Amino acid sequence: MGKVYIYKCENYDEINAKKAIEQTIASFDVLKNIKKGSNVVIKANLVSAMDPEKSATVHPVLLKELTTYLKSKGCTVTIGDSPGGIYTKTFLNHVYNVTKMNETGAELNDDFSVKKAIFKEAKVLKTFDYTGYLDKADIIINFCKLKSHGMMKMSCAVKNLFGTIPGTMKPEYHYRFPNHDDFANMLIDLNEYFKPVVNIVDAVIGMDGNGPTMGNPKKVGCILSSENPYELDYICAKIINLNMDDVQTIKESFKRNLFNPEKIELNDKLDNFLVKDFEVKKGQNSIAFGQNENGLIKKIISIGGNRIFTNKPYCKTKKCIGCAKCRNICPAKAITMVNGKPLIDRNKCIKCYCCQEFCPVGAMIVKTSFLVKLLNKKQK
Repeated sequence: MGKVYIYKCENYDEINAKKAIEQTIASFDVLKNIKKGSNVVIKANLVSAMDPEKSATVHPVLLKELTTYLKSKGCTVTIGDSPGGIYTKTFLNHVYNVTKMNETGAELNDDFSVKKAIFKEAKVLKTFDYTGYLDKADIIINFCKLKSHGMMKMSCAVKNLFGTIPGTMKPEYHYRFPNHDDFANMLIDLNEYFKPVVNIVDAVIGMDGNGPTMGNPKKVGCILSSENPYELDYICAKIINLNMDDVQTIKESFKRNLFNPEKIELNDKLDNFLVKDFEVKKGQNSIAFGQNENGLIKKIISIGGNRIFTNKPYCKTKKCIGCAKCRNICPAKAITMVNGKPLIDRNKCIKCYCCQEFCPVGAMIVKTSFLVKLLNKKQK
């Protein structure tokens, strides 16, 4: 039976953070009995160089409390990540400084080597490049943030392992796996390869709306953890009013028998933590729902197929500053700049939403079609 732990944490006050982290540590024998001299790598969600109060990254107060404990047990602790962008010391140090990782007491990754992995047991990711600093870890702790996500609907434990891929190589993996189910299985393969011993979610203040970088801070008020990232994501999805079919990583991990939702054991009542107004662009991952429709809706589905029902990236031109970062990061080369504004070629777009994720001013957004909104409303 899988276990997911939920502990209240109303804010990032040091007293509250310390209590919640201590409760989390006490839940896992692997942390309570950690071997002196262990090299611990905390793979944090540091998606961009953003102030922690914007809620796009794991809050440094939580990382500080975890680091303090691990160091008290005689461990060496390193915090690392590889967000979108060049994988160099100068770039990463800027990210670490802005996200206040230098206040955690941990060492910050200073190994920028890239290694190649062969993973024969993977479903889709048989070979891949990864950040070499992970090789020095005796154990890996996956410390993520609960956020909405344009492509995957939710960014949490499983999605956080995409940060093991060097930043400038990420577009290649979007292009290798343009199908969202394949992309989800790629993320699952990364989790199966690196196997973090514990997965922890900073859901004190999450992010909804135009996540994972330009959404709105949203209070959830808790820290969650589990040894199983798929069980953890399933519970986090329930908290923000998403079901299994809304989140491809959850759906695909269930298909792969990596967890059973009926056997998840919680230490507290889930109803105490539900956030019903957490805004996520659900869209439609499938048009299978049309099999139960009649009349005009079924006819529209039969004619239009997936294209009519798929979320798409759009640019708010008045907000756009013309920096061309969306064009430069697009793995499908679907964006050109016209009169200083991005123009998206819908035939080339693979709907990875990298443009939305890394737009520095939030001008790129994910829009849901009117028909999808209508059908989602009809299904409620």
